[in-house]
Amino acid sequence: MIMKHQNSSVNRATIKPVAGGWVSYVDPEVYPKVHFSETKPYFAPESLVYLNGPDCGAIKLPPSIYWGPDRWFNLTRRSSLHQVYQMVLQEGSIEDISNYLDRNILLSIWSELSLPPRLSNLWEHKVAGVMND
Repeated sequence: MIMKHQNSSVNRATIKPVAGGWVSYVDPEVYPKVHFSETKPYFAPESLVYLNGPDCGAIKLPPSIYWGPDRWFNLTRRSSLHQVYQMVLQEGSIEDISNYLDRNILLSIWSELSLPPRLSNLWEHKVAGVMND
């Protein structure tokens, strides 16, 4: 299933299946005048049941997600929790997302996260589907 939309980067996004989930990106071959930042792929697992990350304590993010000097984050601090979830959603692979995010925490803070529209669009149906059950 490949979905294509028109207009904004959200509407021009191609969402297609990849191993273990989905990827969203704007194809520069289809939209040659797209900004480079819009071509960045965002990933989502097939289901939120695959989110098996820690629900408390301190975690160290890999440089592929956060390349700052101190990669340790305390998940008991609300600001750190938001920061980790935003970074992992924006920079992580499907494997990273599954390893660092917890399903229940994601659902509880989803409306508080500040995410790029295309990324939010990719995840919205998954989160809304679970919250409406």
